[in-house]
Amino acid sequence: MKTSFWPIKWLLVMACLLTTLGSAGCSGGSSNSGDDTGSETDANSDTDTDSDTDTDSDTDTDSDTDTDSDTDTDSDTDTDTDSDTDTDSDTDTDSDTDTDTDTDTDSDSDCPGTCVAQGECRNLNGTYLPDYTCPADTPICCDAGDTTDADTDTDSDTDSDTDSDTDTDTDSDTDTDTETDTAQAFVGCEVFPDFPGVDKSDLYTVTVNGAPIFVEKMSKYSPHMQVHYAHCAMTKDVAMDIEVTVNGGFNSHTLSPRSREIATSKNGDTLSFSSGSNYLILKVDSKELLFILLDPPEENAPSPDDANVRNLADYNVDNTGQQLATSQIQAAIDDASGSDQNIVYVPPGRYKIGELWMKSDMTMYLAGGALLYGSNTPGDFSTGNGGINIEGCTHGVIRMYQISNSKLLGRGAIDGNGISIRAQNDTKINMLKIEQSADILVEGVTVRDSSFWNTLIYRSDNVRIENYKMINCRPNTNWNNTDGVDFDESTNGVLYNAFLYTGDDSMATKNEEPGGTVNTADILHERVVAYSNSVGCKIGTKSMGQSMTNVVFKDIDVVAAGRALTMEGYDSAEIKGTVFEDVRVEEAGIFIKLALDEPPDWRDAANRSTYIDTYFTNVTSYGNRTIQLHGRAGSNGTINGVHFKNLVIQGNEVTSQTDPDASWSITNGVTNITFE
Repeated sequence: MKTSFWPIKWLLVMACLLTTLGSAGCSGGSSNSGDDTGSETDANSDTDTDSDTDTDSDTDTDSDTDTDSDTDTDSDTDTDTDSDTDTDSDTDTDSDTDTDTDTDTDSDSDCPGTCVAQGECRNLNGTYLPDYTCPADTPICCDAGDTTDADTDTDSDTDSDTDSDTDTDTDSDTDTDTETDTAQAFVGCEVFPDFPGVDKSDLYTVTVNGAPIFVEKMSKYSPHMQVHYAHCAMTKDVAMDIEVTVNGGFNSHTLSPRSREIATSKNGDTLSFSSGSNYLILKVDSKELLFILLDPPEENAPSPDDANVRNLADYNVDNTGQQLATSQIQAAIDDASGSDQNIVYVPPGRYKIGELWMKSDMTMYLAGGALLYGSNTPGDFSTGNGGINIEGCTHGVIRMYQISNSKLLGRGAIDGNGISIRAQNDTKINMLKIEQSADILVEGVTVRDSSFWNTLIYRSDNVRIENYKMINCRPNTNWNNTDGVDFDESTNGVLYNAFLYTGDDSMATKNEEPGGTVNTADILHERVVAYSNSVGCKIGTKSMGQSMTNVVFKDIDVVAAGRALTMEGYDSAEIKGTVFEDVRVEEAGIFIKLALDEPPDWRDAANRSTYIDTYFTNVTSYGNRTIQLHGRAGSNGTINGVHFKNLVIQGNEVTSQTDPDASWSITNGVTNITFE
């Protein structure tokens, strides 16, 4: 929005005119090169050579027309106190007519340029502009926090002043220029140091606002599906210009989630588009996938110099990945728990680890460029005891066992080295195992290559996971136990804003134990991008105990899955009030599957569960895939209440269970199907 501040500027001019009756004149408008802290170097050319020796009594009308066109599209409240102390030592005894026209066009372009480092400006072609000046049609901007007021400030300053005034005019111009400038400056993405020892993509090149972003190829997933990914964190959540160049070119492409409706343009081998914070999947021809992971801005990130921080670098830890660092990192965690320095800061580097145990009342922060990389020795993941054994998996890479008020934060990554570990005697290790714990926050980290279920939350309360990126190995065919996020016998859990690429179920909520010590309730999965060999959103198969209530999947994009939305509970719990809302399914073998007629043959199952009131609201499938509602054979009402509201398949709203726009498979035991 364009905002004009002419009244304020004319008041300043009048104040300056009054001041000139007793002292030297005020300077012209400052260029406001963006620091906004008041330091203002006052780029006004206004050198005021004024050789004036004139002893006459010039009235110094100082007309200062100051047209100040201020195109400034941002909201710019621009209080601009501009204190201009302007000591202006001016020995000039006369009162200088000094017309000082000061045209000051002040174009204030506030434009989408390239933002790199503080005080550094570039044009849209990436050319460095050291003096912040450029033609009006070549926009520039500065780093995050700057208002980018380019202020071309031509400031012609004609200064007709014929007098010969000595006029030394020191013009100190402190120019505090408070300028609150509420507009968001157009900024870029924070690029982190490359992880040591990883492979650079030979297929994709990615730039964000003209700056190159490292693209890693997960080569170790061979011979399974290869993936590449680029990651950065936005400094402000505004649209950025992204370019992807494909080595060898391409013909067709799909940018998912399609629901984001991002417009793309192709120029030769390069694809261009704009996006704010987002987790995106690019598929070009039949080539390997590219993930573009743009995190939202990080809030209140600690610094290694903060008083409440202990730096892992002070623990004599190897950051090259050559030496096992488990004991040093564990010592830092133990020292941090409950202390005044309760944040363990992990700086960029590669750290070889076994099993680490988080503690109560502390935080572990992985800085961007920090990579915790799992040891290749299974025995290194047996550093403590306690916790549940699920299908032969007892240990984890990061353990949170019987703790509270603990946080795992940052823009770094944890790699479980899972392919290698699993190949050794079928060893299964969770990436992140949270058990019997409460008030836990996991935010921002990337987790990769788990050997079993990646993230398990078991018998825990108030666990929140957000801005979470997961890249498991996904087999070319079948599946491999690498679930994404599983809430299991837990309550009040939240998964928010996540990217889950998995070889098994992306999200699977369960009741694990027959005793039913804790019944799963109030679990929210929201704003998740899922790509899976198995199920996107799932309850089951384990549904033991008495009940599972209020499990919600909301604002979900299932980019690919064997089964998109599934309930497969084959034990004893009544599963009630499950919600699938605002869900888009791009590719799936089966669209919706509510089943009670296929009990597992790989374990004992009571096969007594029921589904009560399941809701599908604003659910869309891009393809016509089957909706299966299969009650238990020979029973009645084991699936009671399936409620559809705005169910859309291939652009057509489905209004009944016989609507030909959908492919239906409904068997005995299903009652009370409704449409709205």
